[in-house]
Amino acid sequence: MTTQPIVESGMTFGPYPEGRCFYIEQSDSYTAIQANVKIAEFLLLRPDKQKRHVLWVVEAKSGAPRPEPKLNFEDFIAKIKEKLVNAFSLGWASRLKRHKLAATELPDSFKRLDLSKIGVKFVLVINGHDESWLPPIQEALNDALRSTVKTWAFDPLSVAVINDEMARKQGLILT
Repeated sequence: MTTQPIVESGMTFGPYPEGRCFYIEQSDSYTAIQANVKIAEFLLLRPDKQKRHVLWVVEAKSGAPRPEPKLNFEDFIAKIKEKLVNAFSLGWASRLKRHKLAATELPDSFKRLDLSKIGVKFVLVINGHDESWLPPIQEALNDALRSTVKTWAFDPLSVAVINDEMARKQGLILT
C-alpha cells in the first residue's frame, strides 16, 4: 500500500509506502497549533545506505530569491529554517506523546522509532531551480541550521537543497 501523492509548489511528491509519510502540514496536530507557527510540508521515513531510518523533513518551494538583495534572501532562508525546525519539533513532540491528537494520526512506523538512533535530514526542494543556483542557498541554509544540527548531534550533512530534477532522481517526486 502507498500513501496518496502530495501536491506542493507545482510538484507531486510520492506516493510513498504506507506508514512512511506523515503529511504534517495537513495534520490535526498542526491545525491545533498553527496560529503563528509556520511548518514544512511533510515528514518522510527513508532508509540510508546502511538501511537505517532517516527522517526527512521536506519543504517545497516554487522558487527562491537570488542572494542579492541580501535582505530578501536572508528573510527567505529564515522562513525556511523556521518551517523545517517547527516540522521537526512537532514531529518529535508528537512521537513523544506531547500532542494528544498525534496518537491517532501519527503512522505506527513513526511511533516505533528509536529516537536515539534515527537520522534527520532537512530538505528544501525548489521547483524549476537551476542546479547551478543551488550552492548559495545550500550554504545559507547550512549556516542557518548549524546550531540545530549540532545541538541534536545530527550528521553534518543533514541539510540538503535540491531542485525538482534532483528530487525526481531520488524518488521524492513524480512530476
